[in-house]
Amino acid sequence: MQLKLAVTAAVGAALLSAGLPASAHHAVQASVDITRTIEAKATLTRIDWINPHTWMRFDVTLPDGTVQKNVMIESLGINAFRQVGIDSSRALKVGEVFTIVYFPNRTGMPGGFMTRMTLPDGRSFSAENADPGAVPKTATQ
Repeated sequence: MQLKLAVTAAVGAALLSAGLPASAHHAVQASVDITRTIEAKATLTRIDWINPHTWMRFDVTLPDGTVQKNVMIESLGINAFRQVGIDSSRALKVGEVFTIVYFPNRTGMPGGFMTRMTLPDGRSFSAENADPGAVPKTATQ
């Protein structure tokens, strides 16, 4: 009887834990306000090329002139950046100024999720459309 109970408990725990990885990834809408966007000039201070999303830190100059230091912005995954011709060895350099558009955090804390980025050379890409065939590398959006 105790063996049956132990096996049943082990199987139940295994089944319960099997669903955890799938539920661990969050929806962007859970942490940011997708009804608003902020467009700003931003100086890249750090980039972490990690999955499932790349994290960047910027000194952000808001439209009213306010500067927010070391703002964390979540963005596309590494493979989505590669699809539009950007990887860790080129295109995004610390110290360069970008124009970014992002959904702000729901908490009111500085930062959020980037939806569009324009590089210093004028190339632009959008998180809504990371298909390299649909985003001309010389066009701004």
